[in-house]
Amino acid sequence: MSLKNFSFLVLVGVFFLGCKDGEKLDSSNFSSGSEVSQSVMAKHDSLDKKSYEGLEHIFQDTSKIQSNGKFLMLVFGKNNCSYCEKLKKDIKKDTDLQKYISQNFSPYYINIDYEKMHHFNFGEGKEKGEANVPTSQLAALYKIYATPTTVFGDKNGRTILVIPGYLPDYKKALEFIVSNTWKKAKDLQERNKLFADYLGAMK
Repeated sequence: MSLKNFSFLVLVGVFFLGCKDGEKLDSSNFSSGSEVSQSVMAKHDSLDKKSYEGLEHIFQDTSKIQSNGKFLMLVFGKNNCSYCEKLKKDIKKDTDLQKYISQNFSPYYINIDYEKMHHFNFGEGKEKGEANVPTSQLAALYKIYATPTTVFGDKNGRTILVIPGYLPDYKKALEFIVSNTWKKAKDLQERNKLFADYLGAMK
């Protein structure tokens, strides 16, 4: 089997290691609001934070999402997702991984089981964009069909890479982003292929 075929199969395998569920962010992508009451939102806000208990020093409050001049990292999870718990456990036990995430990313853990309002604020000048987005709409935008799914973006909120499923060596994905290897590709489809090749080469 060629390295290209092998790396593609590795990537496909990663995509299916997740719990199944039955390009740039700007205000034009979203509707104007949500019918969910403020009291329900407040309750879900508290529950949402419990989803990443023990990693509050890594994952930031999702009520306000911004890049802070770093790469954006959105991890979509849900309740009773064994692979989500596996990913969080991997991060909890690896202090070097925690440090790498904190240094290079603005990380957020978004539990799609709870409806919450997220205020996105990206870019500067002409690139500046803001939007209030409910969780369900955000999950629909990124076509979240398996959890965990990690979405990486640049400082202006443009999507770099979407990784559905659990990746055993999560740091490889982070290094792929930080190294700017993805810039060799012209679009998301090419970046997916480039990432598959990257994983294969790292074996």
